[in-house]
Amino acid sequence: MNQVNEILDMIGIAGRNQDGSYTRTCFSPAYFDAVEIVQNKMEELGMETEQDAAGNIRGILPGTDPSAKSILIGSHLDTVPSGGLFDGAYGVAGGLAVVQRLKEKGERLCHPIELYGFNAEESNPLGGTFGSRAVAGLISPNQPNLAQALAQYGRTVPEIMSCRRDFTDAKCYLELHIEQGDHLCNKGLQIGVVNGIVGIIRYKVTAIGHSNHAGTTMMKNRKDAMVGMAQLIVDADRCCREIDDTLVFTVGVIRCWPCSENVIPGRVECTFEMRHMDRSKTDALFQAIEKLAAQIPSVQFEIEKTIDKGSVCCDGTLMHTIETAAKMCGTTYTVMPSGAGHDANPMAHRLPIGMIFVPSRGGLSHCKEEWTDPEDLRRGVEVLYHTVLSLDAES
Repeated sequence: MNQVNEILDMIGIAGRNQDGSYTRTCFSPAYFDAVEIVQNKMEELGMETEQDAAGNIRGILPGTDPSAKSILIGSHLDTVPSGGLFDGAYGVAGGLAVVQRLKEKGERLCHPIELYGFNAEESNPLGGTFGSRAVAGLISPNQPNLAQALAQYGRTVPEIMSCRRDFTDAKCYLELHIEQGDHLCNKGLQIGVVNGIVGIIRYKVTAIGHSNHAGTTMMKNRKDAMVGMAQLIVDADRCCREIDDTLVFTVGVIRCWPCSENVIPGRVECTFEMRHMDRSKTDALFQAIEKLAAQIPSVQFEIEKTIDKGSVCCDGTLMHTIETAAKMCGTTYTVMPSGAGHDANPMAHRLPIGMIFVPSRGGLSHCKEEWTDPEDLRRGVEVLYHTVLSLDAES
């Protein structure tokens, strides 16, 4: 299973920066360089390949039973700007390593294996998990500004709508991924059996005050949108910590108008993001934020929901199969939720999903320091391989 490290290094040729980070944003030349590398490897392994208008690559390894449903494996090939080698690409490389092992051992499964390399999983103008949402048919043609956003990539709405596949011939979806957190690393565990993917709720929050001269407007007369927003952020952060210790709250974007050194900010926009498996927790935080905003007298707030990706649960039978495979491989494991979003989330709306995590050193991800030891990479592929064999043995 050391093939996975070699395949990862091959994919890593695409989009590698001088500082050792990787940039393969959606629909970029570097992204399609990675697609070409993966497609060549798929074809080398005897897989039938195709690309769709959303930029996804799919490889199909036929099975021996024409009536058997496909076992889907996948992850994404795009990265955040200046990201790491492993996020997403490891899952694709792991799927290729499983197919390579089957070929080397001369094994043919009853079930076909389909391997996806998805595009645009990371945040982008089309919305995260765009490629897998296109395949799952979860993109609305009436989505605001969709046509304009697609036009910059040379795509049209009808082309994206045509990417939806029929899942009646699919058995399940598996995704192998680095944890991107520090739970496995801190606990000294080798495998995470994922039981669900947290919901991601995001709002655009706007503070409206009044712009005025920074030197002549006394403090008592100010309606400073930046100060009001800062107070709301601090209060919301405190409230989040009080509601639940696994609820997370992030303000990742701040925009200010008129954005001048000598003008009191009259308008400030932020993204408020919250994540948890339990919808009641994110609802409680949002309700608290509304009350906190109403208590800040100097500015008015407008709050608009922009993203609502509900949490999804992994299939219990698949979890049991993964646990059995982990035991068979002699690995230590734990059952845990995913705090990050994944392509498995859209796929869960169409068929049963299972996810396997391997440790991230120091919990680092979305940065050039992202690292998983080669032995952990190999171990994750080993668990995936035995999971696939067990699923194939079923009717």
